Amino acid sequence: MNLPSPPSVAAPARLSRSAVAAMALGAAVDGALTLALLAQGWTQGGAHIAGWLAGSLLWLLLATWAGRGGPAAALPRASRAGWQVVAGVLALGLRGGVLASALAWGLPAWLAVTLGLALAWGLRAAGEWRILMRLAAAPSGLRMPGAAGTLLLAIALLHLAYLKVFPLLPEEAYYWNYAARPDFGYLDHPPMVAWLIALAEALFGHGEAVVRLPALACGVVVAVFVWRLARRLVDPAGAWMAAALSVTLPYAFFVAGLLITPDAPLAAAWAAALYFLHRALVGGEARAWVGVGVALGAGMLSKYTIALLGPAALLFCLLDARARAWFLRPQPYAAVLLAALLFAPVVGWNYSHDWVSFRFQGGERFVEPARFQLHVMLQNILLVATPLPLLVLPLLWARRWAAEPAAQPAHAEARNRLFVACVSGVPLAVFAWSALKHEPRLNWTGPIWLATLPMLGWAIVHAHTLARPWLGTALRRAAGPIVGLLLVAYSVASYHLVLGVPGLPYTGAFARFMGWQQATAELQAVQARLQQATGLAPVVVGLDKYNTASQIGFYGAAPFVAPGQAALQATSLETFNGNALMFTYWNPPASLAGRPMILVAREREDLADNKLGAHFTALDAAIHPLALGNTAPAGNQRRIDTYYYRIGYGFKP
Repeated sequence: MNLPSPPSVAAPARLSRSAVAAMALGAAVDGALTLALLAQGWTQGGAHIAGWLAGSLLWLLLATWAGRGGPAAALPRASRAGWQVVAGVLALGLRGGVLASALAWGLPAWLAVTLGLALAWGLRAAGEWRILMRLAAAPSGLRMPGAAGTLLLAIALLHLAYLKVFPLLPEEAYYWNYAARPDFGYLDHPPMVAWLIALAEALFGHGEAVVRLPALACGVVVAVFVWRLARRLVDPAGAWMAAALSVTLPYAFFVAGLLITPDAPLAAAWAAALYFLHRALVGGEARAWVGVGVALGAGMLSKYTIALLGPAALLFCLLDARARAWFLRPQPYAAVLLAALLFAPVVGWNYSHDWVSFRFQGGERFVEPARFQLHVMLQNILLVATPLPLLVLPLLWARRWAAEPAAQPAHAEARNRLFVACVSGVPLAVFAWSALKHEPRLNWTGPIWLATLPMLGWAIVHAHTLARPWLGTALRRAAGPIVGLLLVAYSVASYHLVLGVPGLPYTGAFARFMGWQQATAELQAVQARLQQATGLAPVVVGLDKYNTASQIGFYGAAPFVAPGQAALQATSLETFNGNALMFTYWNPPASLAGRPMILVAREREDLADNKLGAHFTALDAAIHPLALGNTAPAGNQRRIDTYYYRIGYGFKP
């Protein structure tokens, strides 16, 4: 498969009748088989996979028999097979997301199935006959922007299809608990993620899709600023490819585009800071320092990691003769002051809380014994960025990028190469130094690679004309398969987590983020009975650090609670686990003295008398199971794991 460089072929001007008939027959067989299997009791996930496979195979056989494989037939055999697999799996993934979302929004099952079916075959027709046909017939200068636009569209559709139904991670639920208690700071992160969630919920209400809207918006901001930075460095085709990669690489797709975590606004602020820093340091634009100050301030309100761009900018100024002039001008200092003013509320919050967040993000988080973990950091880089950015790093030390001097991009100029080397190299060096003694987190290096995307986008577009043939060959062989595999992986993972793939199991770890809406409904019934019996409002306590309490708190709030029922108060207590993060500040153990509690644990042994007895005046003898599974409207209802709960009376801190 060679997605980045489809060959120039003469595409058919219009669809033939036989092609339309073959696709219509495939869609009819797909729909009929899907409905028949659903009537026989198959799960939504299994029935739609079987119907899609049957309809697609019939269509391909008819197209082959007629000697008309569509525009894809003009590609080499390997590329043709790769295109069919990627397009087919992507269409099935989008179909599953639309089906599940429609059911989750309360649409009738027949309408949800019809919408999913129509979308899948409509996209397949567009992919085979419209998109590829136009790309193949387009001039070479327009082919790559078209491919990049198609990739951007595919990622956007995946995000929208699964925005509501992709299982809510406990981290996302935990940050929702931030938003339910707005403040200027929190133990483990600055407040931006909480402010964004609170704003979204104030506008649109409570729900999974709503809390993820800010992440989607941040992904758009990342793509826009990567494109704007790339336009300063490379040609339009390379800039569009860079923008497409900025939403496709794993870090951007999950952490900075789909899931609502502090990394989403961090990535947006990082991309904006890169753009304005380049305008200021390389372009010499004084007014760009305002953008630098705003971007860095917003980034510091999101995650402290963006502070690493400060030493990177300082190093560039020290190494670049023209940039050293900024040491004698007021604008950089004004930018630092502006960023500090935006960050001041966080400093004030830390001052009033004994600098707890700064201490937590500093030495206190590294309590494990020192271990060499550089190999783990390299593994994490491959997972969050793929090998593609690493492939083009040698260009930073090359003066000549293109075989023809006239094709040299501005990026190849020494000052531009130095800028990217500084803003990516300095943060990377800091994380590498830390990894010599401490285990790095998976997402830490994610924003670093944004600076390399203009270079990567240009190199992919111009792989055939690079001055270093080995690099062009590597990109031609690697870029298409990697992008295709990412689209397949995103589609399969999303489909499996939401609908379930027959034969593909769930492990117990999936219970951290699946089945909590139904489990919380069961706990709501327990709460109602307990409150009626005791006359006191019970508290649901998760016996882990934050996972259980965060999920129950999210799904125990309106509109998930049944009409007439009170919202669940869920928390975690350091009394039981030694570290409850922000729950310790929101619900100090002493404030809950005397309250009845519903204690929830993953292991039955954690609810034993010898562990809980000293903290209650009485404990129920019974320990009840709490089943967790894929219980969403389109889910396969498969049980994943069993948690347990027990009732305690008269809590004693």
